[in-house]
Amino acid sequence: MRATKTLPDKRGSDFKPDRDWRVLFGAFLLGAIVVFASSIYLYRILNSLEKISQTRITEAGVLRLDRAALDQVATTLKEKQVRFEALLVKGPAIVDPSR
Repeated sequence: MRATKTLPDKRGSDFKPDRDWRVLFGAFLLGAIVVFASSIYLYRILNSLEKISQTRITEAGVLRLDRAALDQVATTLKEKQVRFEALLVKGPAIVDPSR
């Protein structure tokens, strides 16, 4: 018979794969629960804020617009339309860097 060679006992080396997998799975499960709970919490907060803002608009009954900002948006869109129509008539000038 052959004598089996045993490894020396190292203190502090307690490698147990089953325990390590349980710890990893528990940490993952705990993290998933925290993310899920915080998502529900944020959803409820944002949903209640949306309801509050809708009730404020309906209570006031008047929607106020900033006329200057609205005119600026209309002007910007008109400028974009003019540039787009100019591109349809004549294509953009393409510069060849090799020349």
